[in-house]
Amino acid sequence: MTNLDKVIVFDLDGVLIDSGEANYQAFAFGLEQIGLPHPRRDQVVDLIGLKATTMLERLGCPQNETQQVFQDYVQPHYLENLPHLAQTVPGGDWVLSELRERGYEILACTSGARIVQAKALRALGIWKYIKKMQTPDDSVFGKPDPRYFQELIAHCRPQTLLHVEDSETGIRMGHACGAVTVFSEYGYGSLPSDLVVDHRISSLSDLLKIAV
Repeated sequence: MTNLDKVIVFDLDGVLIDSGEANYQAFAFGLEQIGLPHPRRDQVVDLIGLKATTMLERLGCPQNETQQVFQDYVQPHYLENLPHLAQTVPGGDWVLSELRERGYEILACTSGARIVQAKALRALGIWKYIKKMQTPDDSVFGKPDPRYFQELIAHCRPQTLLHVEDSETGIRMGHACGAVTVFSEYGYGSLPSDLVVDHRISSLSDLLKIAV
């Protein structure tokens, strides 16, 4: 185990990656292939952050077909169209570069499939900043189980641990692990009024006021 001074853990979709349109088109395509109507864009975007199979089920796909629909239609469509549909959130490259200069080890903790998220990060040019990534392909656990997060940081014992999320499940997971939680208000999720968060940011660049 390494004693690191500073570690920051990012959720991806909605926090570092603006994937709304890419997700919408991929899930709409997948549902269309099995004869279901196109969902509204907001219906898909509101579910981003959940596992893809859970998203499909909530969008009307029969539970016993979700895995096949994801593998055969949603994931290939997303990967093919990602380079021209997804974007880094404003200031992403600059903020990550600055965090690295400030001595932070940058990690990612996501509910998205590894092949999908790695492709997105590479296409957007920010994969180079991510030291380690935790995905459902790497664990038997998942958000909000704190063991999912603990597996990611098991290699280090940081003095400062920040966790940037845009969902209630992610914030609860970070809290359970003793992280300083940062809620990205510009992302896809929302928080219940009684859930306490350490910081809120309206843009990614606001993070630099916290991660000193």
